[in-house]
Amino acid sequence: MDQVTAVLDALAATPWAYAVMAGILIIDGFFPFVPGETGVVTLSALGAAGHGPNVWIVLVVAVAATMIGDGIAFVMGRTIGLGRFAWMRRPRVERAFQWAAAGLVKRPTLFLMTAKFVPFGRVAVTMTAGAGGLRLRRYLPTSFAASAVYTAYHVAVAVIAGQAFAANPLIGAAVAIALVIVLGVLVEFIGTRRRAAAPDEP
Repeated sequence: MDQVTAVLDALAATPWAYAVMAGILIIDGFFPFVPGETGVVTLSALGAAGHGPNVWIVLVVAVAATMIGDGIAFVMGRTIGLGRFAWMRRPRVERAFQWAAAGLVKRPTLFLMTAKFVPFGRVAVTMTAGAGGLRLRRYLPTSFAASAVYTAYHVAVAVIAGQAFAANPLIGAAVAIALVIVLGVLVEFIGTRRRAAAPDEP
């Protein structure tokens, strides 16, 4: 175990760890099947336990990468629209775009913020914001605030777990990932119940 921890520490402390995390987060911004949060949580937990990366650097890099990923989704919505490809015309995806459009009309800032915590909702809302012509001067500060809150949440969970299991950073990272997954499932469960009560939502 000590040898594994030593190798993990060495890898996590290199600039490549930040680069890999950033790459995953960027892809996650427009392809929601990539677990971008896992990298953030793992590096943050290791850093909090005194092994490997600097938690503040993880936070800054993660916020920037999340904004870039969301920016790609925003540009995709603005340039190709919401019906160019066949997968966009699937009933569930169309309902997601309709739900996003309705929410953005009522409360765009709050909707962009809260959509971060809904797996596919994040991409749907960001693409819809781009397709709907939301101005950059309004989108960019909201994107920054949403990315900062979303990332800080994952880092905070990871830091708590990392410090609680400082003697064994591998367990700390695993616990942090498990906590994020459980909280994510809880958010999705609440969202599902709300969508069931409101047929207009996806």
